[in-house]
Amino acid sequence: MSDSRVRPAAGTDGDAVARNTAEVLARLRVVRAAERDERRRSLAYTLYSTALLFAIWGVPLLLAAARAGADGRLEGPVADRVLSALPTLVPAVLAGAVLLLAARGGWQGPVLLERAAVTWLVPQPVLRRALLMPRFVVSAVTASSIAVGVGAVVGFLLHALGAGDWWSMTSAGAVSGGAVGWAGTALAVLVQRHSESLPARRSPVVRTARAVVAALWAMAGVSLAHGPWFAEAVVPWSGPWGWAALPLTSAAGATGAFAAGAGGLLTALVLVAVGMRAVDSVAHVPARVLRTQAGTALRVQASLYSLDLRQARAAVRATRRRTARHVVRLPFPRRPWLVVPWRDATALLRAPGRPAWAVFWAAAAVALLCLDDVPAPVTLMALPAAYLAAAQLVEPARIETDDVRRAAQVPWSAGQLARLHGLVPAASLMVLFVLGGALARWGGWWSDGLLLLPVTVPALVGAALVSAYRGAVPAHLMIGSLTPLGDTGPLAALLWQVRGPLVALVCLAAVDGPARGAAPDAVGLLWPPVVGAAMTWWVGVTARKTVRQW
Repeated sequence: MSDSRVRPAAGTDGDAVARNTAEVLARLRVVRAAERDERRRSLAYTLYSTALLFAIWGVPLLLAAARAGADGRLEGPVADRVLSALPTLVPAVLAGAVLLLAARGGWQGPVLLERAAVTWLVPQPVLRRALLMPRFVVSAVTASSIAVGVGAVVGFLLHALGAGDWWSMTSAGAVSGGAVGWAGTALAVLVQRHSESLPARRSPVVRTARAVVAALWAMAGVSLAHGPWFAEAVVPWSGPWGWAALPLTSAAGATGAFAAGAGGLLTALVLVAVGMRAVDSVAHVPARVLRTQAGTALRVQASLYSLDLRQARAAVRATRRRTARHVVRLPFPRRPWLVVPWRDATALLRAPGRPAWAVFWAAAAVALLCLDDVPAPVTLMALPAAYLAAAQLVEPARIETDDVRRAAQVPWSAGQLARLHGLVPAASLMVLFVLGGALARWGGWWSDGLLLLPVTVPALVGAALVSAYRGAVPAHLMIGSLTPLGDTGPLAALLWQVRGPLVALVCLAAVDGPARGAAPDAVGLLWPPVVGAAMTWWVGVTARKTVRQW
């Protein structure tokens, strides 16, 4: 029997397989009745808890945003830029969300069976479609429902900024969100079916999809930075990502009613076509993929329950197929202390996605500091963007801490080794910030706040290294204590995981005036090196504790 589809055994006709499938599924319904009732009760409790939390926390915040919008407190250059950029911004968001949902099919697709079903049912002469189709329906309904809710909230918030009336914006946001949920789930089935035959990173389809999303975000960035331009008339009609955005942009006043109707009709046709392809592909998902993803889902679930995000990411990476590629080789250093930076530089060059994301986040930090007449919270977002750039560059140190035995033979202590891992990220980040400032100066976008970025490099790299060497979550944090708002264990574990960037960014933002848009002064330029020295010391302490745990 083929591994990718069901073929009746010798002497078994299609009617016999259909009867066998009906008998097996009927028997399973009887055997799993108690488990099914338990799942329904769990689902009902989850929906009740979600609705209760949304009513307690979400509704008051949305009403406060609506009142702020009605009072004119949200009016300003930022709101005007966002509203004027909706024709390019909304398609970029929708395309990015669909790409993320589709990429999930490579490690946990919509057609997901538990280990027992994969082991006992898939190899049997039963109709694969009858076995897998209910899983696809549940996944599609779940993803679409969540996307509808998120889209409705986004539409309401856009109304608070001054776009259209609340009912039309909320409804249009829900429609666009539902389209994203359905399209992403349907495409995830196609990715799941072909996850073995096409390399995940080198597929022309994957490259084209990423290039389209990158181009859409680039055009949205231009709209946000420089205001209206001709792309805002082209992007909404450039493809399904723009068609799905037309109802929302029409409700906001950017396009007419005809555009909304045409966009809705074109989106419906695309969703039907993609859905039909997904339904046809459900029965052809390879059994090997079902087995692999069932095990991956269990490992990811266990890692998330323990809030070990690093292990969850490692489980997802293990499902990716490695393809042959050109190996980058740097000249071997002649000085011993350059061995660790040489390894880090080689690792980053062999994983070009990390440096590319570092360039993106560094450019975002520079752009945020170049904005004029914006509120202080917008300028402060440059610090998290700069940290994300540093976090991409310390990936070699993060990989090494997954198993500290790899560095057992090096002649340095754990603290010294951790600090050596910071040389390449610090030098790279310094170059990016200096180049960004030079380009801003050349283009006429210079802001004195750009002087802040180079002096924050030690603090940002130190925070990233503290996060890289954090190790496993201590057991006593997971226990927590009971409060009227719930157990404090998950919150304590989450704060422990982000303690490095949290402390560094809070210290920088609390004292540093240039980070909030003020003119640079002596305190603002001398305080970041002080934070960097403290973070460098903390890196050594954290590295020694992590190594002792092994």
